[in-house]
Amino acid sequence: MVHVAIGVITCKRPAWLSRLLDSLIIQEINSDVKVTIFVVDNAIDEETKSVVLNKVISNSQISLHYDTEPQAGIVFARNKCVELFQEADADFLLFIDDDEWTRDTDWIQRLLDAAGKYGTDIVTSRVISIGADDVPNWAIELIYGDNPYSEGDPVKAFYTNNLLLSKNAIEKTIPCFDARFAMTGASDYHFALRCNHLGLSCVYTEAPVIEEFPKSRASVKWFCRRGFRSGVGYTRSHLFEEQPVKAVIRVCLMSGVRVARGILSVLTGIFTTDKRKLVDGLFRFCAAAGTIAGLFGVKHEEYKVIHGK
Repeated sequence: MVHVAIGVITCKRPAWLSRLLDSLIIQEINSDVKVTIFVVDNAIDEETKSVVLNKVISNSQISLHYDTEPQAGIVFARNKCVELFQEADADFLLFIDDDEWTRDTDWIQRLLDAAGKYGTDIVTSRVISIGADDVPNWAIELIYGDNPYSEGDPVKAFYTNNLLLSKNAIEKTIPCFDARFAMTGASDYHFALRCNHLGLSCVYTEAPVIEEFPKSRASVKWFCRRGFRSGVGYTRSHLFEEQPVKAVIRVCLMSGVRVARGILSVLTGIFTTDKRKLVDGLFRFCAAAGTIAGLFGVKHEEYKVIHGK
């Protein structure tokens, strides 16, 4: 029997969590697979707890559990999922965000099949963003851009919004997520970097999930702040994991690349009146600034604001 643990981190998003759980408890899996869904509440919210406890599951192969992580910060909640995975003695840990839901009822099985087919410790797939009411198309198109991967492609930078990890990957990286990224984001990029250095491979498979992009994020200001945070997280990750000289050279080169791409995107946006291109250029400028700022110990605490419901 293959045991899959699903880690769902949530913080004051009971309506979105309910939608996600509805998509998980109807998953179709092979008869030799069992699934345990762990919801880790980082806000210890009674409404969230009620959502989890009131779900009715008809498939005996799937179970649902509610737990909490009192220490605020996405890193601590992710590591709580790892702890629960170990206690359950599961074979795989699957991460999905609480603002997402599965597109297909064989999502879990697709990821498992890919791990077996490609003999890899890590499998990831894409996120399809759709807008809430009145969210402009440019913001939806910009958040993830075009998917660059095809089935079986190797992936170096992966994130916990749609990710399957083997027990081997977990055991080699514990503690998986670094507390220095608790409120800043980028702990999953840092985790991916560590996996690369340890020789753990990741492949892409076609098992997408859907994300609702809230109107509160659909602004130039939010994308610029996200770009800056992304740049800072990139720099801090490489400074933590590489020799200082190598990391500084890498960071400076990346900053230059981001500036060059930003100029191209801004000019394209101006001459074609394409707001997506214009904001993409501003995002890249801010990412370049964050990349340099990270060298001086600057941090940006993105996760103090909760978007969604």
